[in-house]
Amino acid sequence: MELGDDPDEAAFRSVARSWLDVHATPYRPDANLGGLSLVFADLGDVDHLDRGRAWQRELCADGWAGLGWPVEHGGRNLPLSLQAVWAEELSAAGAPAPINLLGEAVVAPTLLTHGTVDQKRRFLAPILTAEEIWCQLFSEPGAGSDLAGVTTTATRDGDGWVVDGRKIWVSGAHYADWAVLLARTDWDAPKHQGCTYFLLDMHQPGVTVRPVRQMTGGSAFHEVGLSAVRVADGHRLGPVGGGWEVAMTTLVHERLQLGLGLARTGGDIEHLLAQLRPHGVADDPVVRQLAARLVIDARCAQYLGWRMVSQAAVGHGPGPDASLAKLASGRVTRRSDELAEAMRGAGAMLCDRYSPSQLWAPATRIAGGTDEILKNIVAERVLGLPAEPRTDTHVPFRDTVRGA
Repeated sequence: MELGDDPDEAAFRSVARSWLDVHATPYRPDANLGGLSLVFADLGDVDHLDRGRAWQRELCADGWAGLGWPVEHGGRNLPLSLQAVWAEELSAAGAPAPINLLGEAVVAPTLLTHGTVDQKRRFLAPILTAEEIWCQLFSEPGAGSDLAGVTTTATRDGDGWVVDGRKIWVSGAHYADWAVLLARTDWDAPKHQGCTYFLLDMHQPGVTVRPVRQMTGGSAFHEVGLSAVRVADGHRLGPVGGGWEVAMTTLVHERLQLGLGLARTGGDIEHLLAQLRPHGVADDPVVRQLAARLVIDARCAQYLGWRMVSQAAVGHGPGPDASLAKLASGRVTRRSDELAEAMRGAGAMLCDRYSPSQLWAPATRIAGGTDEILKNIVAERVLGLPAEPRTDTHVPFRDTVRGA
């Protein structure tokens, strides 16, 4: 991938920058939250939610939402290279991501790949305008890193399904209208073959949402209980027992968003570096060393992101190297935290605008796959080291040993 803009990219960047200069200011995150209000704010707050929907409607109205979507579904069918340019400019402008980013960038491509004509007609348009916001019901208390071990069960009942179980670490569950759900429909099949993928209405009886309080004081994550929740068979995405393949489509696009995110790494870092001199620590050798490490790691992460985007642009979806990119992303966050702490000295013990980011940093070792699991993936699938023994791949799921 060429790191400089070609003429088309340069022209697109100019238009995007001009549009953001005019439209983004009212929607910029609260500066007191260090540019990370989506993580720390209580998104159940009506004003925040309303502003998020308004921002996405404005993006949609002027053609800045669904950039990669087919034109017939309201998108612009732009290549990934231009989507990466937009991501960079969005970050440089200090503008928030669309509030329905999961729906737009992850759920919609899954629907476009596996959905029926009726499902596409029903769900795509409200995703683009944020009329219906989506969340993802994948991880469970006993099935996070091993997603195929889900035990939330969907049982066939007439022309629909009845779902029972629990999901955890669900971002935005308390304001989501719909969810994508991976549930077990066959306990006698091996774990990867006994799952089915559903589209679930979050506002129906039997769905309970409980906040998971974080160290930040906010609750970006929630636990979702499902008790005798009904799902019409028309809201099944893909074949019965074929949920793992559909879920992999979802995760591929989730990893692609990671690549786009890494490609725009730098906005918050530049802001942090600019604060070193006002704090009087720019000449401190320890602080300078931390700053150098941060810049080096951030640039490496950025190159990894560009490589993922470049590979995807020529038809090679994110592979196991996405695990390496996720590890790099977490390290950049932790390096930023170290530098912010050193810059503030003893003041880092007090609550200030950097505190939420400092409290959030440990989560980067867990969210999106723990560091330990990701290192295993890199070892086995990138470096070619011997795989860990696995005894549950080909046996009926009900006969496997599972945690409590």
